[in-house]
Amino acid sequence: MIHTIIWDFNGTVLNDRASSTEAVNRMMARRALGSITEEWYAANLIMPLEAFYESVGFDMRIERIERLSEEFQQECAKVERPIFPEVRAALEKLQKKGYRQLLFSSLHQSILEKQAQERGISGYFEKIMGRSDRSLGSKEAAAKAYLEEKKIDPKCVLFVGDLTTDWEMAEYVGSPCVLIPKGHQDEKRLSSTGAYILKDASALLAFLEELK
Repeated sequence: MIHTIIWDFNGTVLNDRASSTEAVNRMMARRALGSITEEWYAANLIMPLEAFYESVGFDMRIERIERLSEEFQQECAKVERPIFPEVRAALEKLQKKGYRQLLFSSLHQSILEKQAQERGISGYFEKIMGRSDRSLGSKEAAAKAYLEEKKIDPKCVLFVGDLTTDWEMAEYVGSPCVLIPKGHQDEKRLSSTGAYILKDASALLAFLEELK
């Protein structure tokens, strides 16, 4: 029985697909690389991020992914990025029903905590876990280590994300996963994983009832 929800942040909790597309376009304009649409972004975002930047024309022989990520975050910060209203409602309902909720992200810890606090959602999470350094590696080991430390059965954990890599993390840990195509990858990309697909977070509680 599911008793723990692990939320991804960007694109899942945070409504930032449009702002991310705008940020990439400003970065591309700075390098005279043209522009992309939001639809193209969601259909073509790939991991690792080096591969995505290369696909839109960045010369990764001279660019550093750490610097690109900092530039991207600076550009995103110029645009308002709210929490999905249905996610805020789901967080509240899940908390009232006694679910343990965790927030895991590739963002640096201080940035993640600040963004969660500014949007008034920190109190919903037992743990907010971002990166302790500026690396851009996998979240998989951190998630698995945390569950082992707290003696949480992975089969009782549901991952909620918006990327194929969120599904890969759940697979690595041994947990079920739902993906929501309102974030950084579209439904076609997400459906290729075989993960559960929900239209948005408002369907999450009904989905959890079906799993019982």
